[in-house]
Amino acid sequence: MATILTGPGEVEFVGKPGMGTTNWANYTEKPNAKTDELMAELEKANFNPTLKDNFMGTLMAKVVFNSVVNTLCTMFEITMGEYASFEKADELSRQLIDEAYDVCERAGVQLVNSRAEELESVNYVSKVGNPHHYPSMYQDMSHNRPVEVDYINGYFVKLGRKYHYEAKTHNFVTNLVHLAEATREHRK
Repeated sequence: MATILTGPGEVEFVGKPGMGTTNWANYTEKPNAKTDELMAELEKANFNPTLKDNFMGTLMAKVVFNSVVNTLCTMFEITMGEYASFEKADELSRQLIDEAYDVCERAGVQLVNSRAEELESVNYVSKVGNPHHYPSMYQDMSHNRPVEVDYINGYFVKLGRKYHYEAKTHNFVTNLVHLAEATREHRK
């Protein structure tokens, strides 16, 4: 499932109903009655929720996914399907995934997916779930809004440095997204 931000507070869901899954985790990692209510409502809405008991691992798995798809699609102004159809997409994805996982391991974050499962997720969502979708970072850049690359790829750079690890690919990609952003501004 993906979204299009059509305006402030306006979200349009895209993709086939019931396609894909969503992972959820309580911040406290302790489900309660409200959690059960939320999961039931999400199930009724065809979000196919899975409740996880690892908040940080669930959160960071989404950040890893976005560090690949959002960033690369934004730089080249392409859809997720266009990215996934590139013959070297898996190689690019693996490089970013591996570096992000290396950072998370040093920080003591146990992600909910293995590296291989994360690559499978990138491919499934990009090829099957939402191949015609432009990720949120692209939507922001195309509407001249600030992009979130510093909070995604840049976060891995910052967290890596905290643990004496240089996430060089994430740093490079962060700078390239800002270059793409700056060159769009000059074309106005």
